[in-house]
Amino acid sequence: MENEKRAEKLANDILDFVNAFGFDAEKFAETICQGHKTLQQSTMRLFVATIRKMAEVRPDERNKATVELAKRITEITDEYSLPLI
Repeated sequence: MENEKRAEKLANDILDFVNAFGFDAEKFAETICQGHKTLQQSTMRLFVATIRKMAEVRPDERNKATVELAKRITEITDEYSLPLI
């Protein structure tokens, strides 16, 4: 249960981050890519899981492109395994 609460808090923190005008996506991405290699792999698994869920969202005009892209990315991710090493 504690892990679920942490996941929900982190997700909400990210939503708050992107809701701020002028959020720095490049710095966020750069910071992730400078992390430990195993953490990079785990982060990618997190992002892929998010993309897979986004592909299931019922879109409207605000997120239609996101859902369409998520569906295409999901097709590609089926070809890859991201094991915890």
